[in-house]
Amino acid sequence: MKSQLFALLLLSLGLFSACKEKKNAADADISTAIIQYDNAAKLYEDTASSSVRVFDNDGRVCIQQTSISYEMVDVYEGGKKSPLLLKITKTDLCFADSVNKNKVYQISARSVLDNKVRSWETEFVATDLHLRDKTNSLQAVLEGQDGEEDLITRFSLLDGRKIFEASYSEMLVSIPNVKSKRFVGFTSRGTVKEPIQERKEENLIGLVAYSSSEKSVNTVKIKLKRSKVADKIPTYTPDMTFVALNENVNIIRDGKEVILMKADEKYKADDVKDFAVQLTFYYGDDNEYATVSIPVVNDKLHLAGAKYDKDIFELKE
Repeated sequence: MKSQLFALLLLSLGLFSACKEKKNAADADISTAIIQYDNAAKLYEDTASSSVRVFDNDGRVCIQQTSISYEMVDVYEGGKKSPLLLKITKTDLCFADSVNKNKVYQISARSVLDNKVRSWETEFVATDLHLRDKTNSLQAVLEGQDGEEDLITRFSLLDGRKIFEASYSEMLVSIPNVKSKRFVGFTSRGTVKEPIQERKEENLIGLVAYSSSEKSVNTVKIKLKRSKVADKIPTYTPDMTFVALNENVNIIRDGKEVILMKADEKYKADDVKDFAVQLTFYYGDDNEYATVSIPVVNDKLHLAGAKYDKDIFELKE
């Protein structure tokens, strides 16, 4: 009996010793990992915290909330992908007895690899921010109120510059195997923030914008002439679609996207063609309408080839 107890004691001691050795080995692995991190050369380091502030503003309680987050996105240039670190500061400001959906966004970006030094900052007001829609850009949406149309703004991931602005919706031009996109949109007089009214141009009812993921390309102004239907033309965004001019392009998403089937990653500006932007303005009680068609030639809106009723509209760049 004593020999059995002695054997059991030896076995227990052996198991305890083995467990202790495993624990020490695990601790050593963790310590090694921490030591390796501590001894590593720091390329970049930043810390940030969220905050809230409640204060009185002319007798109303106002709440200001600030949150900071970090996001990694991919930016493409010349067919090469690079990781980009975004620091996003979002500030909400509203009264305690009401709701404000809009936020102030402050974004700073920096590259995390040495092969391409990239650093930029931008700031804007928006309701929502979209980071990853595979267009090499950021999309900010400012929602309209009381019948106003939304305002869509895009910023290039390459340098943070504003490259595109349109109301309500946008249309895309895609090239197979190319991350960069083309954006086409219309900004109306009914847009939130009233960007058309700020221009103070007589009879201007809207702008047709054409941009790439890297820059704004060109804009066509649409003005109304004095006519029998001028007062009937609506101030909101007209119906917009792409129209194929030959079989070299494929129109998808109910006319909202063009795919240039004959182009590839070696494309040139002259390859971006063979389609037009068509705007249809419906007016009156009998579904009357007037159309404006602007072809895209050499990767830009081609005003000289535009087709429209010159008694109703005037187009300028």
